[in-house]
Amino acid sequence: MNEPPIAIEIDCETGVETVRPLTDQEITQRELDIARAEAQRAEKEAKEALELAERTALATWIASQPGLPEAARNALARATGVTLPGGTG
Repeated sequence: MNEPPIAIEIDCETGVETVRPLTDQEITQRELDIARAEAQRAEKEAKEALELAERTALATWIASQPGLPEAARNALARATGVTLPGGTG
């Protein structure tokens, strides 16, 4: 059985601790805060996945340019923050 969420309040002057169930408004706010945090986490993960895919595509493209001198490929890799296959860049 799920226990209802509680609030623990401590009176700083007296040190008295009060334990009480959260109000409906506090529960609603808590649920909204949890949903917002989950959405922000998912958005951050999606952004990081997209950035990784872009870096991988860029590294693949740079590595596939046979006409580029190795020094130019490495400079492009460093400037764009990608690692080329074989560890160059």
